[in-house]
Order: sequence, then structure tokens, then C-alpha cells
Amino acid sequence: MAVAGTPAARAADTFDGEWNVTLTCPQGADGTSGYRYQFPAQIQQNVLHGEHGERDAAGWLTLDGKLEPDGSATLVAKGLAARAGRHTNTKVPYSYEVSAQFDATSGSGSRTTARKCDLVFVKE
Repeated sequence: MAVAGTPAARAADTFDGEWNVTLTCPQGADGTSGYRYQFPAQIQQNVLHGEHGERDAAGWLTLDGKLEPDGSATLVAKGLAARAGRHTNTKVPYSYEVSAQFDATSGSGSRTTARKCDLVFVKE
């Protein structure tokens, strides 16, 4: 446990607060539609949690992960995509990792697998 006033203790709360997240995924090479989500996230004790959309509905996404003292983070995005069928719309779950880097007021990240997506973080 870090002692108050030590570098580790100061680093532990450097990122804490309310953040705005912009997630941009351009159209995929396979014709998958592009999209842009903007949503709030909170960092508490270097743990990030953000949500976009209505829980358990198509278009819902959560973003979670722990920031290291140097601002690096591996975040996990999980969500539900809408897939139109012949007579119904179904929700298809997905997840992917994001490699991110934060400083005291901003951050950026990219999806680490398959489709290219970029994230921008701005502290309020």
C-alpha cells in the first residue's frame, strides 16, 4: 500500500475523475458499418469504467480496465451489436482489447485486434 505523499500514492489518484470518451470505428473492409460513440467514463483508484447505450440493448458497450502508474492501460470493451435477420433483429455479443496511454488530462487508445478503432479520452 502506498503511503500518502509518496510518488506511488500521488500516481494512484493522478487519473481519477470524470472523463469523456470518443470511440471511432471506420467502415470495415468487409462493408461493416462505421460508427462513432461518445460516452462518459469514470476513473477511481486507477480503474476505468464507461458505458454507452442502454444496458443489454443493441449498441450497448462497456469499457473497463486498470491504469498503471505510468498511464498505460489494457482496457476491455464488451458490447452487443445489432444483426438484422430475415424477420428479427438479434443482439450479438462481442469483446476486444484496447491498448491505451493516459496522462493527467487526456489519453488515446486503439483496438488491438481485427478491425481498427481509435479512442480519445478527455478529462473533464
